[in-house]
Amino acid sequence: MTELETSRLIDNYHLLSYDEVDSTNDEARRLANGGAAHGAVIWAKQQTAGRGRMGREWVSEEGNLYVTVLLRPSAPLEALPQLSFVASLAVLESLTQIVENGEDLKLKWPNDILLAGRKIGGVLLESFEASGKQWVSVGVGINVEHYPDNVMFPATCLTEAGVQIVSAKIVLSRFIYHFIQLYDAWCDQGFAEVGKEWMYHAWRIGETVEIDASHTEYKGTFDGIDEQGRMLMTTADGTQETISAGDMLQEMADAAGH
Repeated sequence: MTELETSRLIDNYHLLSYDEVDSTNDEARRLANGGAAHGAVIWAKQQTAGRGRMGREWVSEEGNLYVTVLLRPSAPLEALPQLSFVASLAVLESLTQIVENGEDLKLKWPNDILLAGRKIGGVLLESFEASGKQWVSVGVGINVEHYPDNVMFPATCLTEAGVQIVSAKIVLSRFIYHFIQLYDAWCDQGFAEVGKEWMYHAWRIGETVEIDASHTEYKGTFDGIDEQGRMLMTTADGTQETISAGDMLQEMADAAGH
């Protein structure tokens, strides 16, 4: 791994740029163990072992954006999952002015960003201890020039969506700008406003959805999210469910015409 540049971003954030890493989240962990400061932004042109939620492979060829923001928030451990929603919202805001119709961008619970019903980005949040301190790695992948085939949920990229003049570097600049604003708001004001804005853009909120959660399937109305980002659902018999993690199934969305 060769560090290409270290440049000043905003306030306490600094950019570390690499031609290639195994995973930007893994590099963030190594940096934390090596005494890094809060606010390191790890950007790689490609990853050799990129991953998404539940250890799934994240195809990481050059041309897309792979970035991790290394943070040391003072919030309690139980509040840290909220940062996945902060980052997802930052991705949406960073792409809204790039794509032709920003209203086609939606946030798919718990951590994906969709464009016209197809996945264009995702967030991987990992918390850990290093050097006696609590850290969070906020990993983000955005499909700029390429997207994978044969994946669980249909994907797309900015190029396929008709965006002509764009690069991973441009998207990175926009993402960091919006992420810092939203992260500072979260630190100062808590999750309420971020959660409200996330739900405004949520995919299929208020509709009947099906969730595969660790071999248990839930079906019901997607009512919103709670203060920890858990899905709130009302089943057909009126049961109130709170779901911590899972995958929203595409089959029902297709059948519903979404």
